[in-house]
Amino acid sequence: MLTPEIKTNLILKEIGIQRYSLRSQGKIISQKTYHYFLKGKILAIFDKPFENFVREQQDLIKAVLTSTKLDQGEEIFENAFFDSQESLQQKISSFNDIKLAIVFGKISYNLSFDCEVIYSPSVNQLMLQKNLKANLWKDIKKKLDL
Repeated sequence: MLTPEIKTNLILKEIGIQRYSLRSQGKIISQKTYHYFLKGKILAIFDKPFENFVREQQDLIKAVLTSTKLDQGEEIFENAFFDSQESLQQKISSFNDIKLAIVFGKISYNLSFDCEVIYSPSVNQLMLQKNLKANLWKDIKKKLDL
């Protein structure tokens, strides 16, 4: 006697539908993502994609970058993939002529930069607490001698 499970599988097989798919045999490399916004000589790194920020948060990010007076140039925001710390470091090192990097929020990987670096609270925290924005501005002034 056929069970409903077997009948279902037979019917689906007859009409050409696979119920289960086979796993691929290839080696799967786990990739991680980092998110950055590059404008002029400023690199901003985030804990989530730039597109996922609401308009007010995006405006705040752009205002922070503009305050450095090094923001002349094309805006590029991208989600880049990497599979090892070394490949991520190579990607970061490939950015030419960066004068300041700002890391917003907690980033789970350690990066070294060939320029000044500011570790900032997350964009959400900056929106909620004005004193954090003031501290970030002081750090920018100090690092860039503004």
